[in-house]
Amino acid sequence: MITHPILTELANHGVRMGIGALEAFLSHTGVSTKQFPFVIHVGGTNGKGSVCRMLESIYRDAGYSVGLYTSPHLQNVNERIRVNGQDISDVNLDRILRDTHDQAVEWSSTEGFDLDVPLTYFELMTATAIRCFAEQQVDVVILEVGLGGRLDATNILRSTVSCIVSIDYDHTDVLGTDLSSIATEKAGIIEQEQVVVIGSMDDNANRVIRFIAENKASMVHQLGEDFHFTETTEGLHFQSEEFRLEDVRVGLVGAHQKHNAALALQIVHSQQCVRSVSISSMLRGLSTVTHPGRLEWVSEDLLVDAAHNPAGAKKLCDYLQHIRQKSERLLPVTLLLGCSSGKDIRSIGVILAPAVDRIFTTHCSHPRALSSTDVAREIKGGTPVFDMGPVEEAISHCRWGEELVVVAGSIFLVGAVRDIVRPSIDQTLPEFLPSIDRT
Repeated sequence: MITHPILTELANHGVRMGIGALEAFLSHTGVSTKQFPFVIHVGGTNGKGSVCRMLESIYRDAGYSVGLYTSPHLQNVNERIRVNGQDISDVNLDRILRDTHDQAVEWSSTEGFDLDVPLTYFELMTATAIRCFAEQQVDVVILEVGLGGRLDATNILRSTVSCIVSIDYDHTDVLGTDLSSIATEKAGIIEQEQVVVIGSMDDNANRVIRFIAENKASMVHQLGEDFHFTETTEGLHFQSEEFRLEDVRVGLVGAHQKHNAALALQIVHSQQCVRSVSISSMLRGLSTVTHPGRLEWVSEDLLVDAAHNPAGAKKLCDYLQHIRQKSERLLPVTLLLGCSSGKDIRSIGVILAPAVDRIFTTHCSHPRALSSTDVAREIKGGTPVFDMGPVEEAISHCRWGEELVVVAGSIFLVGAVRDIVRPSIDQTLPEFLPSIDRT
């Protein structure tokens, strides 16, 4: 199953901010939003998906049954709902989703609500995930915020611990045009009297989050104050007032993943009295974690990354500059760039341009994808730019075997490229970078 016919129809109705409709529906159907004893809610601009995957890997290694809900998906809608590391099956997704949708239609008509749709795409998927996790009686629920936090459908569940990974500019039309406003929306996931783990971020955003947490009598664990990490050749050293862990290897590529790993470790350590985890499970969980589409080498000449905003582009640029400095054989780098509507294309192009030799613009078939022509128009500048049309044609034009191709700008584009090259995906570092570690 790539998607579901009901979801295809709902995709045309956009999003609905707020949890009122979903809350009323779940109450009507008797689904408790407080049924799970241990829920981790992860929000932020970038890195939240990686932190979620790390937590899933750690708790699974520790022997717990884990339900993970993330968005968006790369290739298959089933990816959004995982239990014990496996995507929900086609049969279970179809069964639960159809039943939930039918109940929502009946509820809406019975109650006389004037709604465009009873449940939106994301609301329906969230309700489906909750029902799936309840059926499977998972020990740990990990939720990735979809958009913002305060008004996001994932905020329907009462969480045990919240994490805000980062604050940067994205979805400014919904969340606000300054970091304080964005932080206010992201901090909406913070509950009364819970643990809140915060990553490195702008001082103004940090103050906003701490203020909201303190008003809710929640205990803040701040990276750089309450816990720390230092980079090493092997990975990182982690230290808090009560806990220290050395030579932690991280299975995800990129220096920024060490920041994310530190947050995951702090979350796990802070909840030891609720869900005990051994040091060996922390180490194995982080070293074996995977997250497709995030600085992923899908072949020796092809790197894909779901960087779709300026902050993500900066992390990709840092990684590209790192490997160009360290590689024994310097290859030309072509950026295959495609973006969705509403994204800051110009900034993404400006940030990535110094790390590449030329830019090919493209687009996938996703309805939100901008045309390659529109993308090219936005990033005309010093680096040569070529409009290459649909990704199916563009990818064949730029893979000549004598250069590195980097695909970025859109999660949907990365998913499309992974579909095209799926048979060759091996997730190994290229031979021309023998001196580069996985950082």
